[in-house]
Amino acid sequence: MIESGVNALDLFDSPEVSPSTFTSAVAFLQANYGAEYSQEKTSMLFDLIREENWSEERFKRTFRWFLKNKPYTAWTIADWFSYSVKIYPMEWYHNEQHKSGIYTDVRNQMDIYILPNAERGYRYRDGIILPFERVK
Repeated sequence: MIESGVNALDLFDSPEVSPSTFTSAVAFLQANYGAEYSQEKTSMLFDLIREENWSEERFKRTFRWFLKNKPYTAWTIADWFSYSVKIYPMEWYHNEQHKSGIYTDVRNQMDIYILPNAERGYRYRDGIILPFERVK
């Protein structure tokens, strides 16, 4: 379990994604790809997103990632669920430190956050900033 972490996108304190946000996103998708998507496909996608309790913030971040990384008009619903931002517990950090050896402090390469449950979450710095308090 330590290696898998959790998806930080699931931890955001944000309202549930709204139908109006999704309707706007479908219009942007169609404009971006120059294609029309069936109501069945987009409804199924939205139903699964709501079933998974996505927040507005998770949807917006995933949508931006999707537009930047999916160049073809033929996407699947699974493509939407392939994006995640992993964050790991302290045990993972200790394991990473152990793998690096005593002469390397991996904390200098990581962002450390205080998560909503007051625990610390660790991840290697990659330019993605999460909306949690950061430990300096």
